[in-house]
Amino acid sequence: MKNVHKALIAVVITAIMVMLSVSVVTTAAGSNASLLNARSSVLTSATNTTIQTSSDTLYISPGPSPAYVDDFNPFSPYNPPSGIDSLFYEPLYQINAYNGTAIPWLATNYSWSANDTVLTFHLRQNVTFSNGDPFNATDVVFTFNMEMQDINEYSYLSSVKAMGNYTVIFNFKTADVPDFFYIASNWILPESQWQGVTSPLKQVITNPIGTGPYVLSSFSPQEIILVKNTHYWQPNEPHIPKIEYIDYTSNNALVLALADGQVDWAPVFSPNITSLFVNKDPTYNHYFFPQGQTVNLLTNDLEWPFNQSFFRVALSLSINRTQISSIGEYGYEQPANAANIMQQQEFWLNSTNQNLSKSLAQYNTSEALSILESHGYYMSGGRLYAQNGTEIPTITLMTVAGYTDWDSDVSIISQNLKSIGLNVNIVTPTSTEVTQDIATGNFQMAQEVVTSAGPNPWYDYTGIGGPVPALGTAALTNEMRWNSSGTGFYRAYESFRSTSNPATQKQLINDMAGVMLKDMPVISLVYSADWYEYVNKTIGGFVTPSNNYWIPLSWDPGIMEVVALHLYVKSSPSKSTFALSADDYYIIGGVVAAVVIIGGVYGTMVSRSRKKNGGKGKEKEE
Repeated sequence: MKNVHKALIAVVITAIMVMLSVSVVTTAAGSNASLLNARSSVLTSATNTTIQTSSDTLYISPGPSPAYVDDFNPFSPYNPPSGIDSLFYEPLYQINAYNGTAIPWLATNYSWSANDTVLTFHLRQNVTFSNGDPFNATDVVFTFNMEMQDINEYSYLSSVKAMGNYTVIFNFKTADVPDFFYIASNWILPESQWQGVTSPLKQVITNPIGTGPYVLSSFSPQEIILVKNTHYWQPNEPHIPKIEYIDYTSNNALVLALADGQVDWAPVFSPNITSLFVNKDPTYNHYFFPQGQTVNLLTNDLEWPFNQSFFRVALSLSINRTQISSIGEYGYEQPANAANIMQQQEFWLNSTNQNLSKSLAQYNTSEALSILESHGYYMSGGRLYAQNGTEIPTITLMTVAGYTDWDSDVSIISQNLKSIGLNVNIVTPTSTEVTQDIATGNFQMAQEVVTSAGPNPWYDYTGIGGPVPALGTAALTNEMRWNSSGTGFYRAYESFRSTSNPATQKQLINDMAGVMLKDMPVISLVYSADWYEYVNKTIGGFVTPSNNYWIPLSWDPGIMEVVALHLYVKSSPSKSTFALSADDYYIIGGVVAAVVIIGGVYGTMVSRSRKKNGGKGKEKEE
């Protein structure tokens, strides 16, 4: 597939150079002549247009990235530019994976029945795809059946059937309520474009057709232009006539472009963002870094002394998270709670767990030593000894080479742990080596993001418990090799799958959180920052600290459409009618969020993207 992409990019570059885009695009896509002809006519027109900065255009960057790929296959959502697919394709529900807010989109409502084994969606009427074809239950059933048959997805479903034109029934093999997220957030594809496709994952899509607000106007590896979908179903939307993606390959170049007003919306990490960007035009240049997943200190829980829960709790109390936040993370990333859940989800915890999650995250070496001493450990000559007189040997702490903020973090941790008599040796292998060593258990301590993102802690805890992989074998989950047997954690985790009752769900979440706080299999440090800069000189409606209505990640392929539809041209007489406030969304979401359980796919994608995406998570400074 990589070879196909490379060949396709080369063909498109050549096409633009010789102004023969029509014939080249037709050659590249191959299998659907009618759709390709439609794309080609648009592309011919666009290549004759001089692209200039315009006040009615939204300029987006998904962060520094390699050359854009002329393939908008929805099953490859991280093809550069990441995030663009959500402007073409739409789900049944838009779901805020941080706080659980869910907005009915292509579906108007849903219900569970038959002991949570039947999920029924009622679809929105008068929706059409961008090629003018009507959207109905046939497309929903086709999309899921294609993925079940050709991609082996949704193995927990026994069938997906239409009941009339606007009702779809999902029959589960057994109750698995969290999978609501997988289903509700899945993009719905037109049968007219995908019928006959035998390898959906490999299909090159140069003419994306969906129900979304934009269509592709032109493509080059350095620039992509989108224009309004004239068939879009939401009245008076979108309010931005044109969106333009310009490729920037480095943080420095992107920051300069932001400062010069060449980009309106981007995610970029810079330790000097105020001086390099905001101060260039303080009236319009802004950044806002919402707090995302927790950054963790992993311990190898199969090795002594980390295999003792009290020892891990003592480690947590010995780490100064405030110092890590203010010095290592420039104040961008806030100290995390000890329950290892996202900041936006703390409302799930009862008062006992809330208080404990805060107290165990406080820097309190006296309490740490008290806990160790209660188990026979003691300090002598500045070193820590076990009850049998064994000195705790020097501990190796691993972090990724080049992540300068994490370098500072582990240095702070190393200094902090001296207060309880621990010597730490810091090593900085490559990102690949860190990932491999953690997966195989070849580590003692490591800084990493291992939790997933989702609007309730069930998802955050996905991958932490379960079977304990043997050292030396690659672990897909439970990389810290925590033995949760006897704690009740995994029983609560699995029980969560079979209930859509909000009260029962909350009790199970607190059961899991209580175990996490007692056993501390993962030590949370800070919340990772969602890098987000915006320039509101010509475009209004951005997410702000006072109107934090949605996750503002321009690179995220699953959620950015909601923000895009809030945006409007400030000089236009009509602002976006879609610009609901945060309170409005919570009201909408509150109706459905109580039974929305966000599953693992999204967070897994987010987690992995943090490791690979320059616009997200840790960034090597330039």
